[in-house]
Amino acid sequence: MAKPENSLIRTARLLDLVPFLMTHQGVAIAELAKSFGTSIKEITEDLNTLWMCGLPGYTPLELIDLEFESGFVSISNAETLATPRALDRAEALSIYMGLDLLHSELAESSTPIAAQILELQDQLKVLLISTPQLDIAANLASELRGLILRAIRQRGWLEIVYHSIANDEVSTRNVAPYELAQVGSHEYLQAYCDKAKAVRNFRADRIISVTAIADQIWPQSTQGDDEARIIFSVQINNLSRLVKETFPDLTEQSPELSGYSQNWIIRTVTSLAGEVEVTQPISLRGEIAAQAKRALANY
Repeated sequence: MAKPENSLIRTARLLDLVPFLMTHQGVAIAELAKSFGTSIKEITEDLNTLWMCGLPGYTPLELIDLEFESGFVSISNAETLATPRALDRAEALSIYMGLDLLHSELAESSTPIAAQILELQDQLKVLLISTPQLDIAANLASELRGLILRAIRQRGWLEIVYHSIANDEVSTRNVAPYELAQVGSHEYLQAYCDKAKAVRNFRADRIISVTAIADQIWPQSTQGDDEARIIFSVQINNLSRLVKETFPDLTEQSPELSGYSQNWIIRTVTSLAGEVEVTQPISLRGEIAAQAKRALANY
């Protein structure tokens, strides 16, 4: 009996099938199976799987369109996967660092997965990245996470060096961390910030360094003050995926948002290129309009 196929191997073949079929329209199923070193039965199962794949929405408009009942395969509506799979440096580094975090959690266990992670990391280093700084970057990510999680458990304070995109500046802050949370595609550290005297969210990938602080008293009031909080309302012109990722709580029924940095609000709304339009307060709307005019004047 043939050995059951590894799910990772099949996933890799599915990703390779789409660009191959895009450039080999009308290929016979038997020839396709031969090209991928598998059986007609397995390649047919792969085609049935691809037939149910597509972009979010998953209606006939977004699903990949396959025709293979005649024994010859044609494909359409698959332009998003038309390029052979490949990782750029940023993607490979993200995977490497993610594996590094997993390995740090499994290092003391007897599971064989830890060894497999190291093997995959070696492949990423040699085949994809080939940069001597990689180990340092990945290990630093694990160290940062370890210090943050330890401070959360022990109700301790941290000194963080943080790059604020809103003001494009690097600052040092003393914070009392509460939790690490995933919001959309980003991870955030929620913490009481001694500088702001209020609770703030810091995007984890923008934290440059972390240092534990000894003998600092835990904040008695973690509510902070909301004097710096800016409430603003928007009109949604296009509820795109980017808008949803930028403002996860935004809906047609609830168009009111808040932020703590006017610069961040201006930059963020401007970057959405009209998909979201600030309606209130008028002063903020005017600032955004002025920013847009300054940007256009550079062209």
